[in-house]
Amino acid sequence: MVFISIGARVEVNVEALNAVETVGNVTKHRRAPIVVPLEGGYRLVYVPAVSGESIANAYQRNLVNAAKLVYEKDGLKAPLTPWDERYEFVKFMDKQHLTGKLLEIVASKEEDLALKKHMFEKEAIVESIVADVGGFLYAEEEMPVKRTSRLQVGYMVPVFDALENVAIEAQFHARHVPSETGARGKKPAQMIYYVEVASAVYGLTVNLDTSSVGKTSLVKVEDAVDADERKRRVKAALLALAGLFAGEGFGAKLSRFLPIKRVVSMVATLSDPIAFVVSPPQIPEYIVDTCNRVSSVKKIFENMGLKAEIEILAYGKELPEMVERADSVEELLAKLIDKVMRKL
Repeated sequence: MVFISIGARVEVNVEALNAVETVGNVTKHRRAPIVVPLEGGYRLVYVPAVSGESIANAYQRNLVNAAKLVYEKDGLKAPLTPWDERYEFVKFMDKQHLTGKLLEIVASKEEDLALKKHMFEKEAIVESIVADVGGFLYAEEEMPVKRTSRLQVGYMVPVFDALENVAIEAQFHARHVPSETGARGKKPAQMIYYVEVASAVYGLTVNLDTSSVGKTSLVKVEDAVDADERKRRVKAALLALAGLFAGEGFGAKLSRFLPIKRVVSMVATLSDPIAFVVSPPQIPEYIVDTCNRVSSVKKIFENMGLKAEIEILAYGKELPEMVERADSVEELLAKLIDKVMRKL
């Protein structure tokens, strides 16, 4: 089992990565409540946020592109549905979005419902790497089938020690109508609108369970693809993960609100046989705290006569001695991918 967990602090200025609604001519930035620890208790504050759905959507877009690169290199066609290739991640949600083979499984006269669900999940994995890694839910009443996502990602919210330096501001804009302003010149020449933008140091945690890629899980655990195919899928999944931090990134309105951003620090762990998750980057000492927890977890396993392998990679300033250091985010991600691929 190789479970990857990444925590990062990202400095982001002038971003409109995630809007939730339009009120009149104002596009509102997403906000979320968080509880912040204080000396005498806790405080509830509302802060700008980017949803996990938004980040997962970007990951799955990266996965489509990464799969094409990986499979074309081997002279193969990537396991993608027509909807995947259009970035429409409906992922077999109903009968209107099933392939021919999946429709045959649903229509089959197999009386063992659990077996039918297993066959459905196995075929869905084979046909779509997006459904394999990102999960899916076939929601028809007669035979619902669910596959849990191998990617875990939560809301990106500001770090606790920089909450006093967070801002949301509505920016004024105007759209200009060309000289042909409509019948008898009644249409206004300009339209005023506002877009809320935010600036903050955000914390982001992303987990990827590579051990269960290419394997069924709903009814029973079974390989859906062979070893070589599984390696290709894990490689594509890792490349897509790297794209969140070293590529285009994630979020909406990138065409006109491309944020000014940089990764300030990052920690990543590879764990086997347990799913170890790094400490939340919202706390200031998250890298040190992650190292302390790794030592404690290893000691627990040793006391029971077992062994837990947890490797730590980190980027940033004043790093603990026990981490494997990287001089850049890109170097950290390259090392991470190399370590995982060596374990397959």
